[in-house]
Amino acid sequence: MPRIAVLGGTGYLASLIKNQNNIKKNNYTFFSRKKGTKNYINFLSLKKNLDILKNFDFIIHLAGPNQNQLKRNKRLIEKKNEITSVICDVCLSHNIKLIYISSMKVYKDYGKNNLSINSKINLKNLYSKSHYDSEKIILKKFLNHKKMFIILRMGNVFGFTKCTNSKDIVSNLIHSLCNTALREKKILINNGSVQRAFIPSQIFIKVINSIIKKNLFKNLIRNISYKNLNLKDIAHIIQKRFELVFNLDIDIIIKKFSYNKNFSIYSNQNFKFNPINKKIYNEIDQILKFLKKTTN
Repeated sequence: MPRIAVLGGTGYLASLIKNQNNIKKNNYTFFSRKKGTKNYINFLSLKKNLDILKNFDFIIHLAGPNQNQLKRNKRLIEKKNEITSVICDVCLSHNIKLIYISSMKVYKDYGKNNLSINSKINLKNLYSKSHYDSEKIILKKFLNHKKMFIILRMGNVFGFTKCTNSKDIVSNLIHSLCNTALREKKILINNGSVQRAFIPSQIFIKVINSIIKKNLFKNLIRNISYKNLNLKDIAHIIQKRFELVFNLDIDIIIKKFSYNKNFSIYSNQNFKFNPINKKIYNEIDQILKFLKKTTN
């Protein structure tokens, strides 16, 4: 049975992993740098005590600031870089394989033009830079060590969760739109033309499990996408799900929209999917029901 350490264990993506039914069976352990939480860990102290994680086979690196935190303090990038460097040292010291969850937001033209691993990087955006910096550190650290890591540039991951930080929920696009729909009975979109690669949490977890099961650690960067949609499409999906779940109508207000052809994302053959709308609908239904329950 693989032993898996999740770093950044109180964040949004970690909460989606916790939400899977067979979490105990898969032997995940969630570590957080937030004091007072179970399995508290001081990442920077790992330099002195690398044995904290020595009994794990895999590390999923989710630790790092979100976009809102970086807006308030851009120096958090330096701290994340240091943490990533230490995590790499831990992996090398104990032969632990690393999954780093990056983001498609590193790309300058995310949602506008077709993307591949070699597309231009957006270094002006602090969130993009924080992920790209970590990627570079990992690539350099493992330069002379084969089959030790995989970097996943994920699209917009979303899903039902009931154990996450409220700030993380607000910063998640679909959660935010669902929350607005419930509170204001309308969805307001500034630019409906904006496109994103949406990934239901079921697919996110399936990718991680597949990497571990098939040992897909080839020291490479991979793009992960599922369904490319513009914000107008997403708003209409939420409107329809809202009607079906609650038997209520909500309005959609779109300030700006112009038709853009769908962008495509070159992904590794190991992670190609036939997108099923039902997976997206199911996740949105669960989000709406839970938000309704917690706002009453």
